[in-house]
Amino acid sequence: MTRPIDLLAPLLSYRDWRDGAAVWLVFLVFILLPVGRMSELPVLILAIAGGVLLYRARGDLFEDPGQRLFARLFLLIWLPMLLALPTAVQLAHSAKDVLLFPRFYLAGVFVVHALRPPHRCRLLLRLAGLMLAFWLVDAIIQAIVGVDLFGHAYVPQRLNAVYGERHLDFGVALPTLAPLLLYPLRRRPVWFLLAAVITGVIVLLAGSRGGWVSYAVVLGVLGLAWLRRHRPGIQAIAMAMTVAIAGVVAVVALSPDLQQRMKTTAKLFSGDWQQMDEATAYRLTIWQVAGRMIADQPITGVGVAGFRYGYPHYAGEGDPFIVAGSEVGAFYAHQIVIQVLSETGLVGLAGLIAFYVLWGRSWQQATPTSRLRMAPFGLAALAWLFPFNSHASFYGSQWALLLWLLLALYCSGWRTAQPRPA
Repeated sequence: MTRPIDLLAPLLSYRDWRDGAAVWLVFLVFILLPVGRMSELPVLILAIAGGVLLYRARGDLFEDPGQRLFARLFLLIWLPMLLALPTAVQLAHSAKDVLLFPRFYLAGVFVVHALRPPHRCRLLLRLAGLMLAFWLVDAIIQAIVGVDLFGHAYVPQRLNAVYGERHLDFGVALPTLAPLLLYPLRRRPVWFLLAAVITGVIVLLAGSRGGWVSYAVVLGVLGLAWLRRHRPGIQAIAMAMTVAIAGVVAVVALSPDLQQRMKTTAKLFSGDWQQMDEATAYRLTIWQVAGRMIADQPITGVGVAGFRYGYPHYAGEGDPFIVAGSEVGAFYAHQIVIQVLSETGLVGLAGLIAFYVLWGRSWQQATPTSRLRMAPFGLAALAWLFPFNSHASFYGSQWALLLWLLLALYCSGWRTAQPRPA
């Protein structure tokens, strides 16, 4: 069995430390995610480096298939944002967000270029795995003691660990990044199961139902891959599912906060509109308002970040997000398809669908060796981008920087045996 010290040994290699300066800069983005906007600093440095690289290399840079893939994925999202500006309800705010959005592309250009060497990718995964292991330890301490290693108190119904007490994003960030910990352990069954179970318990206690779905996607994909590889019998599968269900029931039984969360979630099946709306934290009300926006501006929407400014105009009487004297309502639609439709219209939806199609085809066309490189980052991106879930803001900088970083890392390993597209 692999000892813990054996997993740390490669990090002590001088060659890895010296040769991986770009890796450490990318890792700094992950480290600073819980600190909020500070993660923008390494992204800015990466964007400047990407801009210089783009200027110096010019057309030669796009000889790399990963760069071409990343550029196409980005344009499918960014061009509709640009086209939505003429109908934006708050032009100045939308223009700022749209014109600053290419910083994620420039940062990605550098990441795709710098992370091509396999050993750099391996170093990043080791670092990310250690970071996530620390997150889990910190969360366990907070769950048991009530305060984490940084002095952050347990938020009722929301274990939030390193993310503190204000921005309740831990329950989404952990399942999104979980593949960076779990995928490298997939061939070590004991370590994988231990990490998967602990992560699952913490995700449950974090209380984000969108995070529960994201983690289910991660385990579902890894589980299907394992089944395809090992082809176990029906009895073994049934036993594993029984153990998993029993584990979830045990965790719920031991956590009053989680029991309350489950009771609230159960209202989704009540058949009563008001109770269902409360169970979704009034998402149904938000989606109703979004539907009116879409009907009014179907082609290009109300503009990126225009949702909050257009909301009061489309909201009904007694809307819980309308505060007297405020000019804004709910900040975003909390669902990727609805947000894209309401803020960038049918043009944005067409771009999003093309994005998913291109992304899926890139996986099908990749060589087996490339897939090993791409899988953890692609699965992490899918955990967030899974369309049948609730979401944080797709265009918001906090999540956009993480998503485009993951997609850049995915593209850095993309190689195809097929002829180069015309």
